[in-house]
Amino acid sequence: MDTTHEITTDITTDITAGVVDVGDARLQYRERGDGPPVLLLHAGVFGEWFAPVFAEPALDGVRLVEVHRAGYGDSSTPERHLTFADHARQCAALLRALGIDRATWVGHSSGASMALQAAIDTPEAVERLVLLEPAPSPAGPSTEELVRTAVGPAVGAAQAGDVRGATEAFMTGVCGAGWAELVREHLGDDAVEHMVRDARFFFADEVVAAMEWPVDETIAARVTAPTTLVYGAAPATRAHEETTRQLAAWVPGAELVALPGVGHAMPLEDPAAVARLIAERV
Repeated sequence: MDTTHEITTDITTDITAGVVDVGDARLQYRERGDGPPVLLLHAGVFGEWFAPVFAEPALDGVRLVEVHRAGYGDSSTPERHLTFADHARQCAALLRALGIDRATWVGHSSGASMALQAAIDTPEAVERLVLLEPAPSPAGPSTEELVRTAVGPAVGAAQAGDVRGATEAFMTGVCGAGWAELVREHLGDDAVEHMVRDARFFFADEVVAAMEWPVDETIAARVTAPTTLVYGAAPATRAHEETTRQLAAWVPGAELVALPGVGHAMPLEDPAAVARLIAERV
């Protein structure tokens, strides 16, 4: 893919921000620091999941890149359906545009599944994987209940034009009843409004990509990068834990970690613990 990019640098914070044209996508990113490259690949619904982790001092010793995937923030809105493999290719192209050949890919939820796909499709671009509760595929027994009580009603609400109601139903089912207060606490009073804006793409396209994503024991066995799979020990639903455990059994040599006191919203619930976990594995 041909790439072009624009950058700005805040000399007071050592943060560089910019946009990169990658094929038919325009990706917004920011980065800070020097050292081994680390890519933060956010979950669905909205693009700010990793914002508190990005600021954590535990990651001062790495070159930290945070991306808004296509459909989120000020990145371009796709005009076609994007698969998880498409998202992974775009993020790999972003890294190349930044002069990064290999990085540790840190993914959360659907972002974790995309990082895993990157390790399968472009192993030369992935130094290591740190996967925080991948999207529930393969599905465990709790996924059916999650779909019935949260995902299904959320998708139905979005299709009816009620994106706010869809966001509330999905986030409550996946992250628990206190999700809105958690988001506002870490990201500001207007963060929920930003979430609802981003969620339009999530419900229109990314949910479909999640259902399409093929992963099984044979596919997972192709991962050669050292892999850490993480689940929250205090979840609102066990669907993601079940998937995380299954993938850990399938990916060769994978490390399985239970992070205490958090659930699926772990980058917001305890960004310091997430940052330390990453730093210890880079």
